[in-house]
Amino acid sequence: MSRKYFGRLLALAPTRAMRHDGRVNMASQNLPLMSARPAQLLILSTILLLALPGPAAQLYLSTAGSDNNPGTRAKPFATLERARDEARKLRQEGRLSRSGATIWLQGGDYLRTNALQLTAADSGTPNAPIVWRAAKGEDVRLLGGRKLVGLESVADPAILARLPAVAHGHVMQVNLKALGISDFGQMRSRGFARPLTPAHCELFFGGRPMTLARWPNEGEWERIAGYPDAGATKDEHGGKTGKLEEGFVFSSDRPRGWKELGDLWVHGYWSWDWANSYERVASIDFEHRLIKTAAPYGLYSFRKGQRFYFLNVMEELDQPGEWFLDRQTGVLYFWPPGEPQKSPEILLSLLAEPLLKFTDVSHVTFRGLVLEATRGSAVQIEGGASNRIAGCVIRNIGDYGVTIEGGTGHGVVSCDIFDTGDGGVSLEGGDRQTLQPGGHFV
Repeated sequence: MSRKYFGRLLALAPTRAMRHDGRVNMASQNLPLMSARPAQLLILSTILLLALPGPAAQLYLSTAGSDNNPGTRAKPFATLERARDEARKLRQEGRLSRSGATIWLQGGDYLRTNALQLTAADSGTPNAPIVWRAAKGEDVRLLGGRKLVGLESVADPAILARLPAVAHGHVMQVNLKALGISDFGQMRSRGFARPLTPAHCELFFGGRPMTLARWPNEGEWERIAGYPDAGATKDEHGGKTGKLEEGFVFSSDRPRGWKELGDLWVHGYWSWDWANSYERVASIDFEHRLIKTAAPYGLYSFRKGQRFYFLNVMEELDQPGEWFLDRQTGVLYFWPPGEPQKSPEILLSLLAEPLLKFTDVSHVTFRGLVLEATRGSAVQIEGGASNRIAGCVIRNIGDYGVTIEGGTGHGVVSCDIFDTGDGGVSLEGGDRQTLQPGGHFV
């Protein structure tokens, strides 16, 4: 039904109510009906049209904009924070449309050096949501990393001596400190039963994560050869396991050829094939082939025959797609899977926070964006109600794609989420004691 006829339908009811319940006495009216009805309909229709919500407020962002602009399509803002503050101001001053607001992001990369923080002051309502979305037909990316340029072939004889011969002529290098990058993040123990923590810097090539130089190479594993008898115990299945504090035994002499062991790591399924973790190597005893990992230790013990590999080893940068960062000099070494001059971009993740952080926010939607290259999670939602992450691409993330803790009715809809460090979507909500549902959904 059109707005015109809808107005007429509602206007007729009050007109009838103004008269008594019996038959209408045409003669009792001061004005003829035919002359009174158009005037009444006009007034009531006008009131109705004014009462209907108008179009949502429109704010615009562009990577070529300015925060001194008014945020119009012709003169857009430059930063997400400026658009957030303008929408917040309109809401506080009562000038926000009763249909809410749409914040349009024009195409390009919006480089993020901190999380976009949204609070209750940035909320919409059920009938007037706040929607952040990509401009129609344009690619918009919130980027927590930095594009790397200026890679050169390795020429330093000392470095070439450490690299495998097969890598000579293939491995490129770039000095991150010369690019103004000095925060490389910390490699921390992570995995099963480990607390969530931001990842160290990671490298991406052509939209895919690259492999920190490792041995054995991807698809292959070394095996735990044993463990010291001291502290060994029987498990509930009749087997024996070694105590974490005592370390485990390996069988290969390969590590003897590695020059730097101060930041050596191992990743493995130490006791069960469903529980993996990354652990820093505290010491290697080459004589007894014994590795001890650093505290705090994981949840389970070491079991003979379980699989693991070493990583963060320059001497093992021996195939395309592997990389290594010398944290002392700031030089990154990389064997690209293709020619870097002709291939897609090379990204290094830098941001150690979520790209988007909601705290007690309600009725806000982000739609049609690409969220990429943060060391933390892409989106973190705490409290609030009925927020949506819709139609987004979330990739190359250090932790989770989206984490939702508390609140009610949050949803992740029609998103592509891949290449994340810890998981896709994590949902927590509801009340276990009262059985009150959280209402979150994916």
